[in-house]
Amino acid sequence: MNCYTKQVTVLILAAATAVGVWPTEAQTEYTADGTPTGLEEEIRWRVNRGRFDTASENQARGTSYTDVQASAGPLAPNDSITLAARHHTEDMAKHDLLQHATVPGSAYYDPETQPNPWDRMEAEGYSWDNAAENIAAGYSGAEAAYVGWWNSTGHRHNMYDSGLREIGNGYYNWSSSTYSRYYTMDLGSSGNSRFFTDTLFVDANGNGAYDQGEGISGLSITLLLGEVLHSHCDRSTAAGSFAIPIQSIAGGTTVQVAVSNTTTAMVTLSIPRDYRHYTTVALAPGEGRVYGTFNQPETVRNVGLRDVSPVEPPIVPPPLLISLSGADILLSWSSESGLEYLPQWTMNFLVWNNLSATYQTGTRGSVTCLDANATACSLKFYRLLIRRP
Repeated sequence: MNCYTKQVTVLILAAATAVGVWPTEAQTEYTADGTPTGLEEEIRWRVNRGRFDTASENQARGTSYTDVQASAGPLAPNDSITLAARHHTEDMAKHDLLQHATVPGSAYYDPETQPNPWDRMEAEGYSWDNAAENIAAGYSGAEAAYVGWWNSTGHRHNMYDSGLREIGNGYYNWSSSTYSRYYTMDLGSSGNSRFFTDTLFVDANGNGAYDQGEGISGLSITLLLGEVLHSHCDRSTAAGSFAIPIQSIAGGTTVQVAVSNTTTAMVTLSIPRDYRHYTTVALAPGEGRVYGTFNQPETVRNVGLRDVSPVEPPIVPPPLLISLSGADILLSWSSESGLEYLPQWTMNFLVWNNLSATYQTGTRGSVTCLDANATACSLKFYRLLIRRP
């Protein structure tokens, strides 16, 4: 395992990170991704994690499937596909049926002229080139439904088909039906459409996965091509979902990803770096930050946050406050979450001595350290080492 530590002292000046300063070209907010529910987004997130790294998905699930690609781009949410999935799910639940064919007596579609999943997607306004569908019933929630599909060959192939780039999930609970809970996953691709897409959330329960209720809304996602803003942007939904069309960006272009907090509250994000690991990012109200960059693929493939290389903001050392406390000297400083601090002292600037046994974790609040009986010495100098764990 590689270990990389950045370290500065309070004796070094560092430049502050510029925030919230972007070019001012007009942009169009992408709205065709719709507003998935938390459960619908939870299913999409699980599929996208597995599509990024199927070897890790096999390891996590205790399986050894080799019939899907090693890696594929994330699936983007699409409102038309979502409506088709939701309506078919409702029809199945209310008519106590589990079938791909349009339900006789459907409240939304003609079973004679619109019998297939792609017919229903087209009826909702989606122009498809490729399409597929998974259905399920009786599962207790998003995780269980996804695992059921993962362990079924045909359903797994649909979810992990790199030729499919958009998704819509539907769920309906009808207690008088045989299985009560019904699920539909519709998938499609349209022309050369492709997206930068992911889920903005905080892993509140620490289980290493997105769960409904953890999404963060009101965050603006902007793409920068050098000094120029990309034509489209998006704002995260209540479930944390977003998608930005990127087919107009030339292959090989380096794209910067900026995230801005447009809300009035501090937000903390758990941004995935790979299958299991996350970067924690805190944004103050109104704060914007270039999170990282990705290279536009030469192929027709979606891109997600796991494809982005983060840009670490510089560590800005806080003032180290020194005060007397009897015969002791009290050190205090303002800390940031995601950083660790180690106070040290010296009398000759050649040998530095630690004042604590280990680095202290930042809390976004004040941190203190006591140097006992320090006034017995004729002269002491102090510094603060700061690192990212």
